[in-house]
Amino acid sequence: MKILIVGGGIAGSALALALHRAGLTGEVAEARPDTGDTGGAFLTLAPNGVNALRALGLGDVPAAAGGFELSGLDFRNARGRRIGELAGEHDQERYGARGVVLRRSRLRAALVDRARAAGVAYTFDARLERLDEHTGGVRAVFADGRVVDADIVIGADGVWSTVRRLTWPDAPTPAYTGIVDCGGWTAMSLPDTARQQMVFGRRAFFGYAAHDGLVYWFTNVPHRREPRRGELDRLDQARWMADIRALHDGDPAPVPAILAAAESSLGAWPVYDLRSLDAWHTSRVCLVGDAAHAASPSSGQGASLAVEDAAVLAGCLRDRAEPVAAFDDFVTRRRARAEAIVRMGRRIGDRKITSAAGNLFRDLMLPTFLKMGAKAGQEQYAYRVDARP
Repeated sequence: MKILIVGGGIAGSALALALHRAGLTGEVAEARPDTGDTGGAFLTLAPNGVNALRALGLGDVPAAAGGFELSGLDFRNARGRRIGELAGEHDQERYGARGVVLRRSRLRAALVDRARAAGVAYTFDARLERLDEHTGGVRAVFADGRVVDADIVIGADGVWSTVRRLTWPDAPTPAYTGIVDCGGWTAMSLPDTARQQMVFGRRAFFGYAAHDGLVYWFTNVPHRREPRRGELDRLDQARWMADIRALHDGDPAPVPAILAAAESSLGAWPVYDLRSLDAWHTSRVCLVGDAAHAASPSSGQGASLAVEDAAVLAGCLRDRAEPVAAFDDFVTRRRARAEAIVRMGRRIGDRKITSAAGNLFRDLMLPTFLKMGAKAGQEQYAYRVDARP
């Protein structure tokens, strides 16, 4: 069976490796150049994501990509008062793994390198323009005129999935949330943090973690007007960082000091919400990762869900002779879990929006919300995929 994977990011490369482990072969078409860096700053692989990599025989990837373990969250309000926590000290005993913070580009590069070493073919600068599904398979036509005939096509091409748009023209399109995410890392002498630190600032939400002389930071910038595609790719960093510092002026330490030390942001990325899709697959085309269920960065589960999807779909394709039956099994096993996490991330994102009345209510109710979130988190972290060879 010839499998074409559209998208060579975390979801697509993890799927290529999962297929190889299952005795199947996929080739990857990636729209971006082979630069080794597909954007983004850093992410957290949750314990379930770490376990999903282990199930694929990739348990060493987080460390190889320069990741460091970090579990739990501390929350503070704009006056610096601690208003809640999510403990993570016992994650290793409970789930067999701790969360790992790592740079997105390094994780993606490590997965691509492993896939290519395993013999997976990658084609870069491959922009999909047309998909023609027929009884015997799918024909993919690319902008450079290249034509690929495959038995099935997997859309692993993110929230703005071209595969989704071409296959389901009437499907919901991503909706802008009014938030622009930005961040990076900077050298700074702060004690290592045992947990991720989250601050509900006066005008914006800020998060950071310190490890080995580097501070990894992000902020959620309110931005009423939706940026045009590519508009934030060419930021005047001096002006942008001045605006970010002003946004967090008066917030509790060490937020202003972190931003004073940061010369630039690695980028700025509008945050989008993708409503539930009516379908994830046809007879020959299937979506995985953010193309099917884009999780807000607030969920802390986007990359983990992508790796889980890869492991599960590869197993379904291995065990089922007919692609449509494999796709049905995949959706049955994945949809409820993924969409519950997407809804949770949406709720968390909504609580980051600041207002005087809303902030008072949040400070009072956050411990209650966190108790509810802790139960949901335990269910998320305890999930294990079956990825037997």
